[in-house]
Amino acid sequence: MSASIAAVIRFGFRPGQVVREIGHGTDADEPLRAEVAAVTGTALTGGSTLRAPDILLVWWRGADGDLEDRLLSCAEAMAPRTRLWLLTPTAVRPGHLDGQQVAAAAGRAGLAIIGRVEVSGDWHAAGMRLPDH
Repeated sequence: MSASIAAVIRFGFRPGQVVREIGHGTDADEPLRAEVAAVTGTALTGGSTLRAPDILLVWWRGADGDLEDRLLSCAEAMAPRTRLWLLTPTAVRPGHLDGQQVAAAAGRAGLAIIGRVEVSGDWHAAGMRLPDH
């Protein structure tokens, strides 16, 4: 099983889910993106949709700006059921963020980390959700 397929299974993607993608670039993991589309049966959307997405897939590199600001704007678009998967470069790639940086930004944005997974040799992912109230 490829790392991308294993990641999609771990992310919990299911048929019919709306996946909003933010920060896609030429360095994104295309096998992962293709597997997400295959499992959900829907194309990844880039802009806003009529309803909150089931999953936010956010590609983030260290030079992309303020991670806390991005996570705050994502949190505003989330429903209680929405899951956010933040994909960051691994330590061998430019733009790497360590787990403490991600956890601190998530906490300040009001998001709870629900898990971490290695997507490929190039990307790590941290799963997040809104806290239970």
